[in-house]
Parts: sequence; C-alpha cells; structure tokens
Amino acid sequence: MNSFLKVKEFAAFFIGGAANLTANKEKINALNVFPVPDGDTGTNMGLTMTSAVRDVPAQTTVVDVAKVLAHGALLGARGNSGVILSQILRGFSQGLDGAEQVSAADFARAMQKGVELAYKSVMRPVEGTILTVARKMSEAADKAVADTPEMAVDALLEVMLAEGHVALANTTNQLQALKQAGVVDSGASGLIAIFEGGLRGVRGEEFEVELAVGGKVDFMAQPEEDDTADLVNHYCTEFFIHGQNIDVDAYRAHLQDMGESQVIVGNESVVKTHIHTANPGAVLSYALQFGSLHDLKIDNMKDQHRETLFTEDEHNAAQLDEILAGAAEAVTEVLADMPTVELPCCGVVAVSSGEGLDQIFTEMGVAALVSGGQSMNPSAEDILRAIKSVPAEQVVILPNNSNIVMAANQACQLAEKPVVVVPSKHITQGIAAMMDFDADATAEENAEAMTEAFSVVRNAQVTYAVRDSSADGQDIHEGDILGILDGTISVVQPTINEAVLALAPLMFGEDTSLITLLYGEGVTADEAEALAAELAEIYPDYEVEAQFGGQAVYHYLMAVE
Repeated sequence: MNSFLKVKEFAAFFIGGAANLTANKEKINALNVFPVPDGDTGTNMGLTMTSAVRDVPAQTTVVDVAKVLAHGALLGARGNSGVILSQILRGFSQGLDGAEQVSAADFARAMQKGVELAYKSVMRPVEGTILTVARKMSEAADKAVADTPEMAVDALLEVMLAEGHVALANTTNQLQALKQAGVVDSGASGLIAIFEGGLRGVRGEEFEVELAVGGKVDFMAQPEEDDTADLVNHYCTEFFIHGQNIDVDAYRAHLQDMGESQVIVGNESVVKTHIHTANPGAVLSYALQFGSLHDLKIDNMKDQHRETLFTEDEHNAAQLDEILAGAAEAVTEVLADMPTVELPCCGVVAVSSGEGLDQIFTEMGVAALVSGGQSMNPSAEDILRAIKSVPAEQVVILPNNSNIVMAANQACQLAEKPVVVVPSKHITQGIAAMMDFDADATAEENAEAMTEAFSVVRNAQVTYAVRDSSADGQDIHEGDILGILDGTISVVQPTINEAVLALAPLMFGEDTSLITLLYGEGVTADEAEALAAELAEIYPDYEVEAQFGGQAVYHYLMAVE
C-alpha cells in the first residue's frame, strides 16, 4: 500500500490515467448521445490529458509535476469536457499547497479544489455529468480521510473509484437524454478511466487498458475491415528511462512477455525502449520503477490518423519555436529602425471548418482563422496562437460551435491583450456577426454589436446518422439524413434534399427574407444551385442563396434571416 505518493508515484498516476483514457477513447466516444458524427468526448479528453502530461516525466518534485500538469491541460483543453477536465487538474494543482509528497489527506484536499474550480468554470452546471461524478468522488475522499486520517493513497483511490462508479451509473437516471439513449455520461466515463489507469500506475501494476462502461451501445458493431485488424500488440510505445544503476538485462527480460518488436538498448543511466504492446500503461508503470521517463510516444497502429501521447510533430514544433526565437532576435535591430505602424483597435479570430468558409471569413475581414469545428475541436493553445498573430490592439473570437466556446474563453484568459469571446455557436452565426464588425471599435463594443447581429438569425444543419438511435422523440436509423434546428433533431428524412425542404419552413419567422445554404463536402455546386432554385420556386417571396462552404460532416449549413 502507498501511504504517500512521492514524485515518481505521483507522476505515474497521471501518466497511467492518460494512457488508459487514450486507449479507451473510442468507447467513450460511443457514449455521445447524438447519433451524428460530431465532436467526440473521448478524443477531446484524451488530447487534453495528452497535453497535460507531456512534460510530467521530466519533473523532479511533486509541485513541479502539478504545475506542468495544470499548465499543459489549460493550453491543450479541447471541447467542453476537456476544459472542465483542465479546470479539475488546475484546481488539483492549487490544492496541493506545496506538498513535497502526497498523502491521502493532500489528495482529498486537492480533489476538492479541483471540483470547486470545475463548477465555477461552467455558467450553468448540469448534474448527471462529469461535474457530478467528480464531486461525488471528492465527497467520498473527504469522508474517508476524516474517518481514517492515515489511510494509504491507493486505498483512498479505491474508495473514490467505488463511489465514482455508483455516480457514473446514476447519470443515466439524472439526464433524460442519457436515459433515452441508454448510456452513461461520456465525460464522467473519461474521468473514471483516468482514475482507473492512475490507480494501476501508482501501484506499478500491469493492466489491460480497458474501461468497463455502462449502457446499451454496441461499441464494436460492424467494424471496418483493414489490414491491421489482426494486430494484438497494436500500441507502438517508445520512451527513454533516465535513472541510476539500471539493470538493463533484467528490465529487458521482463518486457519480453509484455509485447513484441522490442528494441531495448542503453546502460545503467539511460535506456531507450521500443515495444509493440497491447498494454502501454503496464509498460510505463513498470518502467517507472527504474527512473524518470522522457520523450514518450504511443501510437495506435490501428488508427488511420496518428494520435500520440507525445508526437514527433510536437518535438519538431518545439525545435521550430527555438529557431523562430533566434530569428526574431536577429531581426530586432532591423525592426527597430522601421517606421511605427498604427495598429487597428480590434481584429477577429474565427474558427472555421472548410475551404469555402475560410474564404468567406477572410473576405469579411477576419484576421486569423483557426481550423476546427464539430468533428475536431481546436485546443485553447490553438486559439491563443491565433490571438497572438492578430495585428490589432484588441481581439474578438468567434468560436462558431457550442463545444468550442469554453476553450475560447480559456484562451481569452491566457491572452496578453484584451480579448472578448462572441458566443457564436454556429458558423452561420459567425458570418452574420461579421456583418457588424468594426475595426475601429473596442472588443467589448464589437462583441455587443456582433452578438446582437447573429441573434436574429435561425440556424440549422443537415447531416447523417452514424447509428440507430432514439433522440428528441425521433426514431433514427443509421444512414438517415437529419435536420438539426437549434440543437434539436427536428427532421429525419431519407435524402438530403428532402431534409432541407422539410427543415426550411420550420425556420421561418414574420420577418424572414433570406435563406442561405452553405454546401459542404459531397455536395456539388450543381446540386446546391438546383436545390436553391427549388426553394426559390416554393417560396417566391424569399431570396435564396447557395454558397460553397466545403465543411465536413454537414451536407448543408442553413441560415434564415
């Protein structure tokens, strides 16, 4: 039993949690209630946790681990679930209060602070979510250390997980959407995955990175066939161990049964490991017994897209930052001699998700674009980088997606210049907002005017169902075309055009005069123009426009004003 967590065990908790969360992200994604190809909780939380633990292995004190963990999570936060997770980790760091090692009481106090900040980060907290499960786990921790002040940390984690599983199962009863879909909350499931992996990491256990999730969803229904389907050891895991008196032969022998394609070289102070394994968390937990871990990288060889705990791209980006910093110093004298250019008062950062949409925003005066949308939410760091690039004294941000607003707010708080978030939740709202942007006005003045501008626009999306489901009173089958109005699935039709034609009249108001169709990938210009002509014929009193958006996921983005 671990009475205290020293720096190695403390780091192992978060590394094990990140590994377990990453390994189970697709199962967590499958818990999303809406049957559409939308932004995924497991992916967002996994990438947030990846950013959080990136610099953890190199730290030598508990305080330093907590600081880099919080900072990495703040910058890497993606989606609402990722932002809430980052606030839990930020509060956790603050709650440790300079501890040199972590006792059960320290852990409980830190968790309590994490829950407190997480609740404060949400304007209207909803119970039956990650917030509820985190709070229940925190309350269980407080009670446990009050009853047994000297209890071991891993015993405390067991208590917290037991209460967490009960609270997770109850989320189905707390939210109607979860009950209707027969699933538990996805964000709460991600939190449980972190603690399960963390507990095993603390104990140095070899573990199968699996998460038992509740609900009726068939996570593995009809998997696509590919040439990696038979892979068992499908996590390519690489890292360095820095330590003292490392028994390389004993270490190598132990790893023989943990995977294949092992390449383990080094000496008593530095060992490089490469292994293909089914259980990267087990490998990492074992390796931590020999020293600190550096330059970690975990690739899922079954993934079409390479998503790693520590990527070569990040390493290259760090090197690029150093090169750019040197270049900046080299041109400082030249820039000092150049005439001063007066900056505009305000500029705009907009999140965009397609070639056509990028062009529309650029032509309307957006200074910096952030790639992202419903299918891939940008991080707070992505948005912060765009803010820094805007040549203006102040900035407004158009997140253009409900799942990006919180990350935009987080970036706003990290910025070094005045920044205000215009809470646009749809691309069409962002376009309407740009109609009232004034570069000579302040960010606050623009935010007020731009918010008012998009408030008169009704917004809808046409997409497809990725699985059978029941949502918003609709019986939905995989492949159905869905019309989503104001966040509600209002139309279910067999074809794209039928969905648009059924959706349009639901959007009309007394002052409606313009219908805009932004067509995405998979829709041709001829198809969009023909549909626009059909709408114009049916509704001759309205002007109908069709423009190329190029967005993924949505066949059409619709606006009526």
